[in-house]
Amino acid sequence: MNTYGFDPAAQSELQNWLVERVAEYLPDLGEAVDPHRQLGAYGLDSIAVVAFAADVEEQLGIAVDPTAIWDYPTVSELAKHLAGELAERRPQAA
Repeated sequence: MNTYGFDPAAQSELQNWLVERVAEYLPDLGEAVDPHRQLGAYGLDSIAVVAFAADVEEQLGIAVDPTAIWDYPTVSELAKHLAGELAERRPQAA
């Protein structure tokens, strides 16, 4: 059971959640965050990236190195990466 209101290991649900989180760091954007557009194109600076990574880490309960934002530069790629990380940590059924 999780407290997110979504299954964080489901890539599509995680992607939607990440889109919402990124949008909170871009209050003056004036458009929807495109999950296939590079996050750097939105003008996120290094301070925002570190805060975003820490926010995601806290919410998901996994380590998220801020460099992952650059290694997986779109929300879609980041969601795929994080879903994989979460799936690896999920207890296996006996």
